[in-house]
Amino acid sequence: MKRKILYLPLDESSAMELRWILEDLGLDGVELDVVQTLGRLGDILIEEEIVLIIIDTYIPAIHDLAPIGKPEVDTLEGSQAGFAILQHLLRKKNSPYRGIPVLILTVKTLTKEEKSLMKKLKIEGYIELSRPGWRKKFSEFINRYIR
Repeated sequence: MKRKILYLPLDESSAMELRWILEDLGLDGVELDVVQTLGRLGDILIEEEIVLIIIDTYIPAIHDLAPIGKPEVDTLEGSQAGFAILQHLLRKKNSPYRGIPVLILTVKTLTKEEKSLMKKLKIEGYIELSRPGWRKKFSEFINRYIR
């Protein structure tokens, strides 16, 4: 079974750049899997060995968490989908996925409240794609958590 990094992005275009960075790092046996629906996320979490989850805060395709049994959770048209997934699935108390490291990778500058929530949820890292040097920070994070 291949080790996988799950990436829940704003859109698939950013995935290509991450693939190039991972190739440059020479991570043998680690594959990047881009996921944009909750149904697919659930399938992969069950079937694969996930070593890292990279998630954006904004995932426009996800409007609620109905596919994971939480239809009452609104994601504000996807603008808070990443945090909703973290709170109600990945970092939920007794979740089997709590031990998987998570990196928030987004163009958005997090608010004070979002940074506080990130700490509460024990998220391992946060990188803004709009800041210079994000690729270097990403490579350092990968080397720290995947090697």
